[in-house]
Amino acid sequence: MNNLISPKKVTSVSPPYQFTIATLVTDMDEYNQMLASYQRAGFTGDIAEYIYIDNCGQNNFDAYKGINLFLQIAQGRYIIICHQDVLINYDDVAALNVQMEKITKLDPNWAILSNAGGLENDLYHRIVSHVVYEDGHEQKMGKLPQKVGTVDENFMVIKRSANLALSRNLSGFHLYGTDICLVAELLGYSAYAIDFKLIHKSYGKPGNSYYKILEKLIYKYARFMRSRTILTTITDFRLSSSVVNRRLFSSRFAKRMLRRDTKYEYLKALTNKAK
Repeated sequence: MNNLISPKKVTSVSPPYQFTIATLVTDMDEYNQMLASYQRAGFTGDIAEYIYIDNCGQNNFDAYKGINLFLQIAQGRYIIICHQDVLINYDDVAALNVQMEKITKLDPNWAILSNAGGLENDLYHRIVSHVVYEDGHEQKMGKLPQKVGTVDENFMVIKRSANLALSRNLSGFHLYGTDICLVAELLGYSAYAIDFKLIHKSYGKPGNSYYKILEKLIYKYARFMRSRTILTTITDFRLSSSVVNRRLFSSRFAKRMLRRDTKYEYLKALTNKAK
């Protein structure tokens, strides 16, 4: 007897929570302090779910794999990825909602928000942020809110409907804020630094692992953005940031020469193989 197929009609379903708060945990005491601060700030169980990965004792997941898992299973409309040493002791859930509403009016295509970020092509101002460190030092820099090219990983709000993910071919615990912003931009979304004041206990000091990941990230995106010819089942075209390059390699003459060279190399390889 044949099994009957019962296709299901897809409809838009609203996630059961407004927020998912997701954290990689190496110190449960510090994580519990973070949870208590969120609770006091109004991120209660009726509007927020809390999920974590236990890296106490050993790293079961690095940031890239762990955050991808969070993004897959989160049930909140907005996914907050934050460090365990963050305390929400100043602004609260109402303040965050105000900031999100402000950005939505400004740019409905936002996908990532953070309390700090890096500007694109601005080596003078460089950073915009609002954060208080454990020693009481308050850092408020630049005009907020502001569109940014990268965000700080201590506190990221990610729109679930953007369906973002981190790169599979990167790993470690650094620069995932940069990676997800680049992925978002490629998909047509934007990132913003907002005025959301919180405590981040750590200043953060990049070590050797940071620069190793940076090197891999630069190589990955430099290769992805390389000039190349794309072939579909119907046509071919040139991808390049250079208008001259695109026009040159899209001309009939250039295509004819490239096909001739490709055919020559193919026949040469067959001849060598026969020998």
